[in-house]
Amino acid sequence: MKRTLALVPILLLALAGLAAAQTRGGTLTAAWAQEPVGLDPHIVSAQSSYQVLENVLDTLVTLDAEQNVVPSLAHDWVVADDGLSVTFHLREGVRFSNGKELSAEHVVAVFERILDPETGSGNAWRLAGVESVTAPDAATVVFELAAPNPSLLGKLALDKALGIFDPAGVADGSINTRPIGTGPFMIADYQPGTRVLLERNPNYWEEGLPYLDAVDIRIIGDETVRRTALITGDIDWVFSVPPQSVEELDARDDVVIDAAAAGAYYYIGVNMMDGPLADVRVRQAISYAINRDNAAAAAEFGSAMVTQDPIPSTSSWDFSYAPYDYDPERARQLLAEAGYPDGFEMEIMPNSVMANTVRAAQVIQSDLAAVGIDASIRALEWAEWLQEQGDGNYDTYVCSWNGMVDPDEFFYAQHRTGEVFNFTGYSNPTVDELLDEARVLPDPDARRDLYEQVNRAIVDEAPYIYLYNPLVIHAYRPDVQGFETRADQAVRFVRTWLDR
Repeated sequence: MKRTLALVPILLLALAGLAAAQTRGGTLTAAWAQEPVGLDPHIVSAQSSYQVLENVLDTLVTLDAEQNVVPSLAHDWVVADDGLSVTFHLREGVRFSNGKELSAEHVVAVFERILDPETGSGNAWRLAGVESVTAPDAATVVFELAAPNPSLLGKLALDKALGIFDPAGVADGSINTRPIGTGPFMIADYQPGTRVLLERNPNYWEEGLPYLDAVDIRIIGDETVRRTALITGDIDWVFSVPPQSVEELDARDDVVIDAAAAGAYYYIGVNMMDGPLADVRVRQAISYAINRDNAAAAAEFGSAMVTQDPIPSTSSWDFSYAPYDYDPERARQLLAEAGYPDGFEMEIMPNSVMANTVRAAQVIQSDLAAVGIDASIRALEWAEWLQEQGDGNYDTYVCSWNGMVDPDEFFYAQHRTGEVFNFTGYSNPTVDELLDEARVLPDPDARRDLYEQVNRAIVDEAPYIYLYNPLVIHAYRPDVQGFETRADQAVRFVRTWLDR
């Protein structure tokens, strides 16, 4: 079942054949690089949290491996002719893992909570334009919209921030440590920083699934320790493979490397509020000064595609706008025009858990030094990094956005004025108008035109300086069967089984 990874920018992977029969039972031991930062889907923003919830919560609709919207808790749905309502019909007989039968009232309570400003959800933007969610009967849920929203189904399908849980967990306080869902697994144990144990949901609605008894998620931040544990068999499956080890691991008979191009990007976020970085010419100078090929090679060891805008070339929404050739001389000219002919001092903030961000920061530091910018590096642990980013206590940082499909997801929450994930302070009224209009247009060609304008404006004004689109790569032991690496980066063990 070996899938070979070709270390080229765009790769095609041969799908492995499945064994004749799946074996039920057993515990898959998996390694996460980052610990979940809470498990309340409405509050968390960390991918490490959502990848746990991927196996615990279901959404009304979901994405298949080809990124098509398909049924999940809703067996079908109807979009009104005027686009102002979407009606979902729920499956019969679905139960939460605690045995409680799912009803439309549970769904309504979940969405009312995320939309309630008092919840303080950073994920409410995904439901922008939703005026109400109601339950005409126990099996029907209706979303009423202020305007047509062609991206709503994709958002409902993509992200476990919009997953359905038993609302009773909010009242008793268990939502952040043990949310109760209808998914294939349930949380049996959560030890922050150490372990999350998932056990099979005995009430799961898909007959015969999951195959595994349990998934034992271990938090192993050190990439060398993860690699060693995989090779020795202490770990069956690894979330994040050290990129410098991919080629070596792929050559082994006792490891499977599985990869797909990701709807994700790595970038430099720039605090635009004051100082030199408030000047667009300085931000553009930084973009010209960076050798993205070197940054991507250092960060991902070849497992990435360099880019100057966010949407990968594998997407139908790709614009391939690239105005910044590597040009240190142009960078120096812009710095001089901005009043900094001798450069200035600044800080780069990667996070120490994502070692690739530290490696990228080191290349960026060297490139900036060549044009007179003295950049120091402050690498923080993940929880502290999130706090500093949220408080605006940084000059620049290096991080990623992950698991995106619709262009609205690449731009709106990050760059719309006042949005909760707009940490840079970027505000452009024209871009705001384009973003608001594009998310309600039903015509994909008209949407594409607007998003192309948005893409160009953001790249030109450089609140984000885009570096590369990564490949999503997982590694596992050969007896792990039925797992598939996905472009949306969802880690789903529902059909995974152990050939032991």
